[in-house]
Amino acid sequence: MRHPPVVLGIVGKPVAERRALAAGISRLLGGAQRVAMLSMDDYRKQSREDGLKQEVTAAHPVGVRLDMVEQHLSLLKRGDAILCPTYNGQKDAFEPAVYTEPRPFIVIDGELGFFTQGVRNSLDLRVFYGSDDVVDEWPSELIEDALAYVESQRKWADLVVEHLPSADVSEEAALTLTLRPTLPHLAVQELMQSAGEQHGMRLELARDMGLPVDRVVIDSAISSQAAGYFKKRLLAEMQGELRSVSGAESETQDCTESLVLAQILITLYLLKVASG
Repeated sequence: MRHPPVVLGIVGKPVAERRALAAGISRLLGGAQRVAMLSMDDYRKQSREDGLKQEVTAAHPVGVRLDMVEQHLSLLKRGDAILCPTYNGQKDAFEPAVYTEPRPFIVIDGELGFFTQGVRNSLDLRVFYGSDDVVDEWPSELIEDALAYVESQRKWADLVVEHLPSADVSEEAALTLTLRPTLPHLAVQELMQSAGEQHGMRLELARDMGLPVDRVVIDSAISSQAAGYFKKRLLAEMQGELRSVSGAESETQDCTESLVLAQILITLYLLKVASG
């Protein structure tokens, strides 16, 4: 594994699922011992209340210290520690900055993680989480602008996670991972084919931004038996020191099976990047 920290950026609008994705990947990589977790929310310029008075949300570039994000990622990749700002969302207040040292992996999530070239240059893998869900803190008059800023970053992603609407409206949408050509090679097709009679997770051809791409589809109704098989098969591909993840799996009990599988697959891509 190379010396500079490997940085994963996750951008998207479904805040809870985006953070769950980031947290699950962090656990799979070894937790706080090996991963520095950053949130774009901590870099907001104002509290939520003050921002909304000025009609600015955390999804608006003028409301976030993007220059500080660029500087901090650059310092961490260079091997230097930072004083990371801290925003308490429950109290809607800023708290003392936290001394943060570089780790082998850095995971940063938020609404504007791909917005500037400087931030993008520090990211080794970019994941966009798409959703039509409305963010509670955005008042109706600001939603259109906020959606435009977030959605415009989709084009910079290496991998896009989103829910594919089902033909049956009574069924929950499947979770899909669109694999763009900028990703490192991972033998996904072989992993899917090795499943034999197991169903619920498959690789298919799709089109994305007018181009042909591979897409992993994880059915919402995937059985626990099939999900368990796919998890075991994917985890077997991890490096030896990261393969023992029984603790990590036990902490993902609040996640859906499809989200856990997405966490493992993205972790495998990140490890591919790390291995050069």
